[in-house]
Amino acid sequence: MNNSSTAQLAIVSFESLGDSLIYIMMADNLRRNGYTVMLFGNVPYQLKNWLPELAIQPYPQLEDLYSTLNEYHLVLMSPSRAIRNATVPITLEDIRQRYLLICQKVPDEWSFDHQSRLEQSLSPEVFQQLGHLSHAAGSIRYREFEKESVVEITLDFMREKMGLQNLSANVQLSPPQGLVYRKNRRRIILSPDSAWPEKKDWTPERFLKLGKLLEQSGYEPVIVVAPDNHEVWQTMVNNRFPTLTFETIDKLAEYIYESGAVIANDSGNGHLASFLGIPVITIYRKRNPYFHWRPDWSAVKVVCPIIVLPGFNGPIWRPFVGVKRVKNELEKLLMRVEKS
Repeated sequence: MNNSSTAQLAIVSFESLGDSLIYIMMADNLRRNGYTVMLFGNVPYQLKNWLPELAIQPYPQLEDLYSTLNEYHLVLMSPSRAIRNATVPITLEDIRQRYLLICQKVPDEWSFDHQSRLEQSLSPEVFQQLGHLSHAAGSIRYREFEKESVVEITLDFMREKMGLQNLSANVQLSPPQGLVYRKNRRRIILSPDSAWPEKKDWTPERFLKLGKLLEQSGYEPVIVVAPDNHEVWQTMVNNRFPTLTFETIDKLAEYIYESGAVIANDSGNGHLASFLGIPVITIYRKRNPYFHWRPDWSAVKVVCPIIVLPGFNGPIWRPFVGVKRVKNELEKLLMRVEKS
């Protein structure tokens, strides 16, 4: 354990892109409120050049997890899939007693009395700095929320459960030298994949029709997909648009940052674009434009199906998100952005 009289705090992020951005925001607000914070996560580490105010490290190897995190007086952790699935040398029972576990929704078996543990293990000086954070274990969505986004819910959690006063959704970014914000304003990124394609993805045919409509109106549509999907999209019938993929999140961020807007399924790319201040159209499968996990760092419009029908293989929603409607919503969003 670190013997410093200044509280040393670590945050271990969940590994998905959208979640990682939430934990970057959390780490930045803790820093803003005077805490010395180390953020662990592979996505944040790839973005570290954008975040000079934050100390960031990649995930420790599982065999080094305990020895690495033992340097910190308090660890706030959203356990990664690897940690959740590990049995040796790590068990969930062990980590719930060592670390303050937080997540969007936390199972009851993750709970533990960290206040008593910290009061017994820390010096009075360090405990005084960290004591009120000991109550922050559990669900970030700790109560019923209505129209709030995950960004607003996390800020509420930090205010009510962590006791932080100086809060902001906006993380200070330092784009790599040479980048120009929205330099290619007519370039519209189409992001047609997600982590749950069978549930979340609008059809490829509709993305391609949208690209054609955008092109006819003088825009420059570009398709950006995950590396695993690149060959499929490059060789797809009727796809005559530039089709790109990026091996690292920082290179993806650079490309998004210089683009005019992003049209995406409910996916991490939409969150990243919003985090970077780029206008986003999110295509969502349910009739709820205020769903909690919508992007919400910058100008965003959620486009929902007009109706949703029951189906044998799940709800039928894709035919009820019209291509022309998505294009029209993009143009209205861009007009609003230009006026602001």
